[in-house]
Amino acid sequence: MQISISGMKILFLDTKPIRRGAQVFLDDLSRQFEERNTAVKKVYLYEYNEDVKLDLQQQDSELNGNESHLFEKVPTIHPGLLIKLIKVIRQFKPDIILLNGSRTLKYGAAAKLFLPSSIKWIYRIIDSPKFWNRNPVKQWYYRNLVLSQIDAAVGVSAASLNDMISLHGFNKPSTVIHRAINDDKFRSSPQRNQSRSQLGLGENEKVVLFLGNLTPQKRPDRFIEIIHLIKQSIPEIKALIVGDGILKTETEQKTISLGLSDNIRFCGYQKDVVPFIAASDLLILSSDTEGLPGVVLECGFMGIPTVSGDVGGIKECVDNGTTGFVLQDKLPASYADKAIQLLSDDALRNTMGEKQKIKVKSDFTMEKVIGKYNSFFEKMSKS
Repeated sequence: MQISISGMKILFLDTKPIRRGAQVFLDDLSRQFEERNTAVKKVYLYEYNEDVKLDLQQQDSELNGNESHLFEKVPTIHPGLLIKLIKVIRQFKPDIILLNGSRTLKYGAAAKLFLPSSIKWIYRIIDSPKFWNRNPVKQWYYRNLVLSQIDAAVGVSAASLNDMISLHGFNKPSTVIHRAINDDKFRSSPQRNQSRSQLGLGENEKVVLFLGNLTPQKRPDRFIEIIHLIKQSIPEIKALIVGDGILKTETEQKTISLGLSDNIRFCGYQKDVVPFIAASDLLILSSDTEGLPGVVLECGFMGIPTVSGDVGGIKECVDNGTTGFVLQDKLPASYADKAIQLLSDDALRNTMGEKQKIKVKSDFTMEKVIGKYNSFFEKMSKS
């Protein structure tokens, strides 16, 4: 069924066109709306010119701000960047503006003061505000000066939405709309043996996957410790780290210090992660915080189960003991115990993987997500 929003114009505001979970989803979402004959435009605040940059559409705009500029700290908004944003919005004349979390919130709140009141500004909560906004001064700033300007909120998980509401007392229209899988990415996905051959992995090797940024909240250090413990029971264990970030050097050094150089492969950022998922037996999510992790959905779509700590909306996409394991603590030993259990029992691992695939294909489809956004946007545009 094709869903369209007749006559409505939607602007998606994001930080930068980097190929990361929240940005990739927003890019997929905008393209899905465009395919349904909705006028859309993506606007990115900050400059980004790395190899893992998203492929932009002709109508998209990059404002090329500098996120390290002094004005981003005091007064927290760069006047020149704000003026550029206001100009783009005035030219496009959107009915809805979806703010993809992070710094888009403060720029959206400031821009709203200079734009028609008919525009509805919606905050997409991509992670836990309680994790990121621990400073009382920052909490006051966002509660009183930023979120007071926002018209509505969409949480990528019930956990993320509830955290925002309880932290900031947000009492405007809100809803939960989970992330979803764009199955176009998987239509020509390679078989397991093909991917393993391409990556130089043996057919019978046990392969664990880390897929994400090498940043403090993703805890690659914890992942390394987990692999170290798994190796004690499965000496030939292989781990793929697909991603890059500020902790790369530190993570590589930890790998060497624990004698895991032959077990762990650093694969860097990858535009196409499907071959790495296809080659894996198990995903380990070692993060301290998440919204609703797209990597869990992508792996689940391909029948790969997850072992994760109880972070964000993980329980909304993984049924503990049925489609994967959700741990009540984040101790490396707890991760390793469940990982060893699954890696040592092919039947159990495959059963969990198949059940996770069914769950993802049933509950996390782009068609469902588009329908929910469609309904919420229509409701807000008429309010």
